[in-house]
Amino acid sequence: MKKIFIFGALVTIAASCCQQKNDVEAENQNHLLLAAAWYQQSAEMRACYYQAYRMAQLALTENLKNYKGDKHPAVVLDIDETVLDNSPFEARMVADNTPYSDSLWHCWTNRACAIALPGAVEFVNFAKQQGVDVYFISNRADNERNTTLRNLSEAGMPTDSANLLTIAPGEGSCKDSRRAQVAETHEILLFVGDALGDYSSLFDRRNASLALDVVDSLKADFGTRFIVLPNPMYGEWENAIYRSKSAKKRNEKNKALIDLFRI
Repeated sequence: MKKIFIFGALVTIAASCCQQKNDVEAENQNHLLLAAAWYQQSAEMRACYYQAYRMAQLALTENLKNYKGDKHPAVVLDIDETVLDNSPFEARMVADNTPYSDSLWHCWTNRACAIALPGAVEFVNFAKQQGVDVYFISNRADNERNTTLRNLSEAGMPTDSANLLTIAPGEGSCKDSRRAQVAETHEILLFVGDALGDYSSLFDRRNASLALDVVDSLKADFGTRFIVLPNPMYGEWENAIYRSKSAKKRNEKNKALIDLFRI
């Protein structure tokens, strides 16, 4: 395979132990090529993040003005592709033509080397300066807590262990119970994430319309209660398409995507 220069130095960050091949049947990862390149190299991506976090500051300021509750105010943020950049992991899968596996992912997170995304540190500091507690609700596993806390701290967003809610053993990926845990003691004024499931479990299992109708029904919440960030590399949006077409193999997945194009 020719060396892929477009990912530059960030690809090498993910190499190290993550170069090992796993026991999952290899499939071509070129579908990630343009998405990861856009995420790492486009000025538009950086602008989108600055714009989103600027909107988050404005929304939080407005929500604080209108807040008259008894509980302490809080904001809830996702971690991956929300405050920390894991695109070197995706880029490594493309460069090595290696499919995703939990073991490779844990190898990456154990290194605690993901950098902060544009605008994230400034927003977290802004929220804290306003007296708002910052919670991170992530679908990282509970055994990744310590390295995640270290990564957040080294990226400029130190947080207490109590303010990081990961997936406990036996718990599913739905974030409802963890959102409820925060809501017991706090009024959540704003959510920030790269996936709609970071805001509501209505988006965890997409319907036949791929939840486009659910987005329309909640359109007043976007920019006021929930700030969504761009992530073209992976997510439930992609998984929902594959499930709707019963696509398992890479060629089937590619066809499922093409079938939904408006041409």
